[in-house]
Amino acid sequence: MNKQFYPRANRNRLLSGRTPLVLVVLVVLVGVAYAVRMFAPGTFAFVGTPAWKAGTSLTASVSHAFTFTSGAKLANERDALAADNAALTAQNLTLTTQVRDLTALLGTRTESAKGILASVLARPPVAPYDVLIVDQGSLDGVTTASPVFGNGGTPIGVVTDITTHTAHITLYSATGTHTEGWVGANHVPVTLTGTGAGGFETSVPKDAGVQVGDIVTLPGNGGTPIGTITKIQIDPSSPTVVLDMRPYTNPFSLTWVTIAR
Repeated sequence: MNKQFYPRANRNRLLSGRTPLVLVVLVVLVGVAYAVRMFAPGTFAFVGTPAWKAGTSLTASVSHAFTFTSGAKLANERDALAADNAALTAQNLTLTTQVRDLTALLGTRTESAKGILASVLARPPVAPYDVLIVDQGSLDGVTTASPVFGNGGTPIGVVTDITTHTAHITLYSATGTHTEGWVGANHVPVTLTGTGAGGFETSVPKDAGVQVGDIVTLPGNGGTPIGTITKIQIDPSSPTVVLDMRPYTNPFSLTWVTIAR
């Protein structure tokens, strides 16, 4: 029976012998640390500085990498948003311009235009002089000799040549072109002669009573206004006077036209 408890007793004795030694070592270490802290406080900073620097550098590297990645991502997102904004701005300007030009051509009416709406593709000097090229042709119902109208239904010329998808419009103002019309409140018959670049001239008897500012009209719908008289040239030896006319619509600034069916 004594043999069963003898080993355990020995173990307890050994542990009891080591315990004071451990306590003594801990007390000595605490005492040394306290003494160093009191009489040489810079020692802790000196010893710990490398570890602190290493930790600081590691933290800074991680922070820099995160900041760089986040900054690059934000820059890419910013550039993408700027590109989208530029595209939307351009699209908005295009739509605004089209609405403005179509309103000038058709007015504020809500019913369908009486004719074929065509966009101007080319004008002088790209197109032949006093010719407009538009994006509607024979497949769209355009035929030669069809009258063409600009802003507000002002007559500007006729279709003289067509392809499947385009048409050439010769302006009434083309040099040497003759167009019948009227001038003034009394509807004095005149023959308008194109002088090029949108200009016209005609002549009437001196006693016709025509004045600067009188309206010039072309046949159709009881007379369609095309422009006004801007100058009267008088030759004392001639029984007639020469009238210069300015059209209401500058044909070279048109972006849309209507072609009569």
